Amino acid sequence: MPGRARSQMKSLLRRTIWQWMTGTTDRLGGCSLQVKLIVAYIGVILIPVVLFSLYTFHQLYENTMKDITVQNQYVLDTELAHIHSNMEIMERTAQLAISDRNVLHYLTEEREISSDELVQFNLNVFPNLQHLLYSNPNVENIRLYTNNPQTHEIWPMIFKESRLPKASWLKAAQLRQGKIWWDMYKGPKSLLGGQSRQESETVQYMALLREIQSTGGRHAGLVETNMRLELFSPRVFGIPQRNRAWQMFILNGGDSISNGGKLVSSTDIATASFQPDPIPIPLSHVHHLLQSRVQGQGGVFDFTYGNKPYLGLYRYIEGLDAYLLNVVALDGPLGDLRQKRNAMLLIISMLILFMSVISYTLHAFILKQLHTLRESMKKVEQEGDFQLKIPVYGRGEVAELALYFRSLLSRINGLIAEAVHKQATAQEAELLALKHQIDSHFLYNTLENLKMMAEIERQYPLSDALTSLGSMMRYNLQWSGSCVTLRDEIRHIQHYVAIMNIRHDNQIGLEIHLSSAFMELEMLKMSLQPVVENAIKHGWSTLQSPFSITIEACSKQDIIELRIQDNGVGISEERRNAIMAGLARTDMDSLEPGMNGGIGLYNVHRRLSMQYGAEYGIRLDSVHGQSTTVTLILPRRYMMRGTDHDDQAVDCG
Repeated sequence: MPGRARSQMKSLLRRTIWQWMTGTTDRLGGCSLQVKLIVAYIGVILIPVVLFSLYTFHQLYENTMKDITVQNQYVLDTELAHIHSNMEIMERTAQLAISDRNVLHYLTEEREISSDELVQFNLNVFPNLQHLLYSNPNVENIRLYTNNPQTHEIWPMIFKESRLPKASWLKAAQLRQGKIWWDMYKGPKSLLGGQSRQESETVQYMALLREIQSTGGRHAGLVETNMRLELFSPRVFGIPQRNRAWQMFILNGGDSISNGGKLVSSTDIATASFQPDPIPIPLSHVHHLLQSRVQGQGGVFDFTYGNKPYLGLYRYIEGLDAYLLNVVALDGPLGDLRQKRNAMLLIISMLILFMSVISYTLHAFILKQLHTLRESMKKVEQEGDFQLKIPVYGRGEVAELALYFRSLLSRINGLIAEAVHKQATAQEAELLALKHQIDSHFLYNTLENLKMMAEIERQYPLSDALTSLGSMMRYNLQWSGSCVTLRDEIRHIQHYVAIMNIRHDNQIGLEIHLSSAFMELEMLKMSLQPVVENAIKHGWSTLQSPFSITIEACSKQDIIELRIQDNGVGISEERRNAIMAGLARTDMDSLEPGMNGGIGLYNVHRRLSMQYGAEYGIRLDSVHGQSTTVTLILPRRYMMRGTDHDDQAVDCG
């Protein structure tokens, strides 16, 4: 069940994060481009800065912790060395005190010592014990306790065991069987009664105790060397220094031996005078840390108490079977580090905010043209005003976009005007065609009456001419579409040439060299007559007789070349170039006046280009004094059978 609940919590957390990201993306998508740029700018700056700050402060934290650890390890090792040194002094002093045979003889002698022997002992042996005490200033007392009733007490070193307090060490020392025993107690400076108040006050001691055995291993007494606790371990038992951020403890495996200013021994022998604690941690919690966190001869661990961080460093004290523990408060240095971090983050945030404001202002200036363009587009879309003039500033991408949009509006205006003009022209042409259609019935009836009269009078050439004229009129007036077949255009040209021959006594010849494959070609209506008319009018000289016009065609891939060639006088190269240059112009009004033969060709060329494309039109070739060839370049299209046709079409090669 707990595993299932944990899985559900993870799933809910993922959904919440995803919904937040989706909602943020949607809200950002509805913002303006300027806001998006600012958000992107902040993200690009903030993410690397935050990551770099986190990495930097992590390194600072590691370095700070390392410095604190090294510094306090040095303090701990220094104190441990001081304790070991004092223990060695006390052990050596006790060993020297009981290693003197005269001293041991005095303590274990079962007979009563004479006055002379006692004087000699005071003069020769006892000064050595005093010298041993005075040569070790940190050692407070050297005391020899004896149960021998024959031994006399010599103050301040030799005493009866009966002077020991009720909570005596005697029994514990006997159980040690001559081995060293360390204990901590609170007792008077002197064991003699009647001293002054200052001399009889109690003092905290660290004592080395060792049993004195006589010959045969019998208990003979006890030797004690003690040292004031503030001298034995100044950093543990001394007066705490002001503004100290650490506190040392000496702890054994069971109960604590000391917690600094407050002293509690394993047997509750004495309690030290109160001193302000630098570290407000109860002794029970310190003991718990010893049981749960201390392993081996030495190490470091961190913990939290009262929402404050601490660092623990410990070393094993050999001989005492105890640990020297140093507890360091980290809220000071880590608090300073946090203050620096918060100050740095605040500075970074203010800089990002300041830079964002500057960036927002610059973006507003840069995107001003874009906002203007957007408002112009809205106005065009809402009001349909294509005459709007968009201001263009600078030469940037937005200015270029505004310029293109203004050009687009101008092009749209031109297309609208052209469409309106075409519509008006088409309506006018429709009305004109309707008028011609109405008038054509009268003309057709008149021509039919004239034809019948010519046949009655047996004027057959005139009758044929009237027939051709009627066919031409029907072809011109009955405008069913802009495109016809080549067959229809050829028939129309034949009627036109027949009428022209009445005037010129049949001196104009028309030769058609077209296979049936080309007769169904699509072409613009009335596109051959201007070319043939132009050949007769400008290419034929009355001095030349007869005059011949040849029409032929060839194909080249999807292009048809329709050639109209005459054997007239031709044109010069200079005039040919001028006519071709005129055909390339888009404005008919720009043609030079007096350019005979240019207007009709221009109209045909312009119609072909507009209908099929710029690659189609007219090409003019001439040999002066011999011939002129006008080539109509058309797409290969068929009115009835599509683009595919038989193989009778002639290839241009």
